[in-house]
Amino acid sequence: MNIAVIGGGVIGEAVARNLAKAGYNIIVTEKRSERIRELERIGLRVTSNNRLAARQADIIFICVKPKDVKGVLEEIREDAENKIIISVAAAVSLSFLRKLAPKSKIIRTMPNLALIVSESFIAYSPSPDLSQEDVEVAVKILSVLGKPYMIDESHMDAITALSGCAPAYLALIAEALTYAG
Repeated sequence: MNIAVIGGGVIGEAVARNLAKAGYNIIVTEKRSERIRELERIGLRVTSNNRLAARQADIIFICVKPKDVKGVLEEIREDAENKIIISVAAAVSLSFLRKLAPKSKIIRTMPNLALIVSESFIAYSPSPDLSQEDVEVAVKILSVLGKPYMIDESHMDAITALSGCAPAYLALIAEALTYAG
């Protein structure tokens, strides 16, 4: 299965690296040349062409900052038709994603930083028009990255705050315990 990871930052790299380790054929997109070299050094296939990556993919991960989601989806819209798009952009609703890519199969997710070691809690909300088969394919892939858990999208913002901050809170508690003796 071919998977495009649009955005080669920390989360995009973690997604790409872990899925590649699991045997998926991965292509990452990144605009910054120094970051492209870093991603290539760790063995990932990288391009700066989002449309090319989307065209070659069966599944597309959107791993860009929320402010960049609109531009990316407008750019790849035609190449993403009838493909599963998994967004990890915080606070970007399914309705917004569906409006920008109406012929794609959208899943909104929120992992946390434990994604780096494939131990993330991953809340996900599939678009209501997804088939059970599409959801199962996505869950299988998300399971490589951690523990997926389907939630109603109305709870996603609360889960984002809780799940995204949980590792930091635990680190703070651990640090406090070391000082307390």
